[in-house]
Amino acid sequence: MAKRILVIDDEQTIRLSLKEGLRDLGYQVFTFPKGIGSIEAIEKNNPHLVILDIRLPDINGIDLLEEIKQYDQEIVVIIITAYGDTKSAVTAIKKGAYDYIEKPFDLDELNIVIKKAFETQDLKKEVKLLKKQQQAFLGDNEIIGESLKMKRVMQKARILASNQDVTVLILGETGVGKGLVARKIHDTSPRRNKPFVDINCGAIPHNLIESELFGFEKNAFTGADRPKKGLIEAADGGTLFLDEIGELPLQTQVKLLRFLEEKKFKRVGGLKDKKVDVRIIAATNKDLEKEVERGRFRKDLFYRLNVVPLHVPPLRHRKEDIIPLAQYFLYHFKKILRKKVDDFSEDAKQILVTYPWPGNVRELRNVIERIMIFINDNDRIVIKKHLPGELLDNKAHVINNNLNVSRNESLSKIQKGNFSLEEEVENLEKECIKQAMKLADGNKTKAAKLLGISRFTLLRRLDKYNL
Repeated sequence: MAKRILVIDDEQTIRLSLKEGLRDLGYQVFTFPKGIGSIEAIEKNNPHLVILDIRLPDINGIDLLEEIKQYDQEIVVIIITAYGDTKSAVTAIKKGAYDYIEKPFDLDELNIVIKKAFETQDLKKEVKLLKKQQQAFLGDNEIIGESLKMKRVMQKARILASNQDVTVLILGETGVGKGLVARKIHDTSPRRNKPFVDINCGAIPHNLIESELFGFEKNAFTGADRPKKGLIEAADGGTLFLDEIGELPLQTQVKLLRFLEEKKFKRVGGLKDKKVDVRIIAATNKDLEKEVERGRFRKDLFYRLNVVPLHVPPLRHRKEDIIPLAQYFLYHFKKILRKKVDDFSEDAKQILVTYPWPGNVRELRNVIERIMIFINDNDRIVIKKHLPGELLDNKAHVINNNLNVSRNESLSKIQKGNFSLEEEVENLEKECIKQAMKLADGNKTKAAKLLGISRFTLLRRLDKYNL
């Protein structure tokens, strides 16, 4: 769709010549002959860019510029000034104008300024979108973690935040919140008022990743009709988060290594070095050392990224965080879906805690959202029947319940005075072996590992109890 331009000028000749000339260049052009009423013209035509004569007979052009910016900060304004009126042009720039052009002006010269203005506008929108995407995971970049393991992660993250130039490699399974930790490091660092740009290296085709990262010059390849800044330049002064760094093609790895070492790079098709001040935070769910051995990842880049590794543990290894996270998501979706649910029942909590959560925090979030969508509007507590089938079929939960029953029966026998320690130890051992065999689907080697004994010892116990 063609970009919309509104020309505000009291000279009819200029309005007509700009309208015809800019239309020939592919723009959709509207004109307005005076300052008063031009905000209504902007509201009606919704332009991307305004060309504004600073010398209008009915209103001061600087005042009108301020009104335009108050109406919509995103509208790009280019000022037309009289020859030699540099002072007014400087004032306009300070008030928010993108650039100025002096009369008499050449249409090609004006078009260059317009193209640069649109490029800047598009880049700002792209960065803003990326920022919004980063806030989608937990809503407010909140990190919930009461376990000692997560407290250690966050303590390390705070130290890394204060060291704003150190490259960080965040490791962990899919869904543990690596992007959230990266964002937290940025938000608590001296770079927090600068851009945080996120790129998923696995989501972009290999033939496009280099131009996305480093940008390109005009005519660098077919379709490159104008130069474009890459995401590294967009992150200047801030942080570039390279998620799934293990998916980066080898050719791009070479260029990234050079940037990390020299803090400069060339755009695709470019000859001049570009220098930017960017902190790199990378993340992966892969074992990069094994990727290096397989020839899929450069050893020198791995060592350059692995200056400070930060490992985010999976949810199954920090069970203390499961209920606080589940409650956080419950309150989050309670507001969105306008439900009355306040908490989980004890048996529902037990099932949540014993489930292994292979998808980690992301899976937990999705499960709670699903529960909140289908739960009745008047229900106040999430109970066992509200939980999805995959949680109820969890073998670990079944085994845990069986062992709880066994413990309760033993306690009852002690209280009644008919308890035999030797018999109860044998019963408990037998029950543990049964459950380990169930969990291992009958594989004796796996069951022995689960029980912490040798396969030979397990075979003797199976024979002893006739299992």
